[in-house]
Amino acid sequence: MRTHDINTDIQVGRQIFDNIPNDIKPGWAGLILSRFDNYIKSIPKPVFELYSIIDTQDNWKNAHSQFSKIRQFLLDHKTYQPEAYLVLAENVAKVTYNASNEPAPFDNNSGWWIPSCALQAATYFEDNKLEEEVKSCILIFNHNKHLKNRLTVAKDFFIYKKIDDILWYEWDPIGVKDFAPRDEYQSYVPDIFNLKKSGADRNQIATALFRFETENMGMEGTLENCLSVADKILKS
Repeated sequence: MRTHDINTDIQVGRQIFDNIPNDIKPGWAGLILSRFDNYIKSIPKPVFELYSIIDTQDNWKNAHSQFSKIRQFLLDHKTYQPEAYLVLAENVAKVTYNASNEPAPFDNNSGWWIPSCALQAATYFEDNKLEEEVKSCILIFNHNKHLKNRLTVAKDFFIYKKIDDILWYEWDPIGVKDFAPRDEYQSYVPDIFNLKKSGADRNQIATALFRFETENMGMEGTLENCLSVADKILKS
């Protein structure tokens, strides 16, 4: 599936969106939106708040009012760039609310626009890595068909991906995220994922990260930073 087709043909967006189970749609949409977290200098508060709504199914019904907040931010900041990022966030909020099955849903084609909006927003930054990340998340169910009918596995996949992001963007003990291959820390993700799934606390996760820094990488290590990263992993 070509990037140009996803970007310009709404029926391609429909095909992608309709292939995703309802209970997974908010997680999928939120994962795409989060690709921009490290490219937006200051994430607008209404967009940032949307993540906590997406992460807890009981809160999905709150996405209706969150959409209104995002729309108001857009109206109040008419020169905001890239505008497609805010439009993407609006559609993510709509999809999240619709998945709650609460009354008065948004238009059922809201999710069709997510792939196009995401790629338009990515184009603004002129970064090939970002565009590939966005496209990879858009097509995540095309590339991983086993996720479609396995709800728990799909949810775990999203958590796994978030941990991978945190280790790359927030932990990055070697300081190579701006030029090294994206898989630099991926060998550590399974251990941290298993710790989180087993109910480990911040100290246990931080200790593991610190051990990776000092024993695996031979670095001096910074426990304080590892604790901060552990907090973000627990919230993911």
